[in-house]
Amino acid sequence: MMSALLFCLFITSINQSVVSIAGPSIVANLGGFEYYAWIFTAFSLTSAIFVPIIGKLNDLFGPKKVIVPSLVLFAFSTLICGLSNNMFFFIFSRAIQGIGFAGVLGIVWIMVASLWEPRERGKWLGITSAGFTAAGVLGPIIGGVINDLISWRWIFFVNIPFCVIAIIIIIKLFPKSEQIKSNKFDFKGAIIFTLFASTFLLAISMIGQNNTYFSLNIIILFFVAIVSLFIFIYIEKNNEEGIIDLKLFKLKYFTGGMIGSLFIVIPWIVLTVFLPLSLIGVYGFSASKTSIVLISLSIGSAIGANIFGNLIGRIKLLLPIATLGFSIVGISMLLLGYTNLDMNFNLLLLLALIVGFGSTGAFSAYTVPIQNNLPEEKLGIVTTSLQFSRVFGISLGSSLLGVILLTNMTTYNYEPPRKDLYSPDNIISKEKILDIKKEYLEKSSLKLFEEDLEISRSNLKKGLRRVYFAASIPPFLGIIVSVIIFYKSNRRLSLEEDLKQNE
Repeated sequence: MMSALLFCLFITSINQSVVSIAGPSIVANLGGFEYYAWIFTAFSLTSAIFVPIIGKLNDLFGPKKVIVPSLVLFAFSTLICGLSNNMFFFIFSRAIQGIGFAGVLGIVWIMVASLWEPRERGKWLGITSAGFTAAGVLGPIIGGVINDLISWRWIFFVNIPFCVIAIIIIIKLFPKSEQIKSNKFDFKGAIIFTLFASTFLLAISMIGQNNTYFSLNIIILFFVAIVSLFIFIYIEKNNEEGIIDLKLFKLKYFTGGMIGSLFIVIPWIVLTVFLPLSLIGVYGFSASKTSIVLISLSIGSAIGANIFGNLIGRIKLLLPIATLGFSIVGISMLLLGYTNLDMNFNLLLLLALIVGFGSTGAFSAYTVPIQNNLPEEKLGIVTTSLQFSRVFGISLGSSLLGVILLTNMTTYNYEPPRKDLYSPDNIISKEKILDIKKEYLEKSSLKLFEEDLEISRSNLKKGLRRVYFAASIPPFLGIIVSVIIFYKSNRRLSLEEDLKQNE
């Protein structure tokens, strides 16, 4: 069963690392650079919305009846991603794909938590992370090669047969679940929560587009988001069958775990979403060469998962592991902003390796210890809530960092072909740059082309630098949250050991 779960996790997770590499090519082909972040935001948004719903559906119908339809939906949405002919339909397809991913991911984490005793969960968390690691290593390689040699569309098409194999394996191996804990589903709460999350993130993503910061549309969206949030809290407050148990927020480990989980993922977005954009759009790297950086990131994660997975069961190590992980990531983000990737390629690989290692430490500290310190009967909702926080953090982080990128780039108004060269849609594509170069040679000069290309890339580079600096803030906030959550536990354990020694 664990092998089946790991395979499902692998074939759904690999899509994310592949898209990270192909993202610039997708934008170059379909257009719409201002919506670049939404390639990832749409996927994460629907995943975030459905992760807590998946926890409730698991209680209602059992894991098999949730994961099989999720895999079917993931396979279908993967197909239509590859068939997309414009950016808006592609973003819509990614949103549907996120729903299927949420179903698979939610069931995997629930099953890992429910199959193993608390003392075993750390080890199995490390083993389960192998699914992510394998996807992180193979995904960039596959994505880079297919993107460079064939087309970005085929990175989706080649995944469909594996989705079909996963569906067959789950149908054959998973036992039927007869136990139903509840017979009610909170449709009202799910709809209101969906309204809140979607309007809130859409409002954030619209800030800065067309040099608009507080337009009427943005104000209306924020208003709807705030009102729907209060309505959701009111509905769920005394609802025993709600998709989120709000009473858990009274517990320090739950609230802190949710906040800390949010801070973990934002720097990760920088390396998987914006770093490829830097290497391809600013420095002119191929997708294949860029993929090596993401492979290094995944190798670091694999090393961290094995080390921290075995250490995280020791209570006295919780605070050191969490602070070490957040510190490594925060300092690395500052280095990326300070250098703006203007460093030796081998040094960049080393930095990605270190970030992968550090982020896994923070991730480990905010998974098993949180599960073990909360009521066992709430294990399912706790697990999906933590996962929700991470996936929502990816969506929120993508939107915020996308806004920071756009608002820190200068808008140029020139006549073609200069207008084309100053468009971010074009400078991230080598083919389009060559076409524009031919137009320059016909209408002006090679020198002007080279000067304009340098200015255009510097413009993108300037915006990305602010993204890296902004991403350094959440890890340091994560250190503060870690101290609040874990310090007293460490202190209490030390006092108990001192008393035992005195006796």
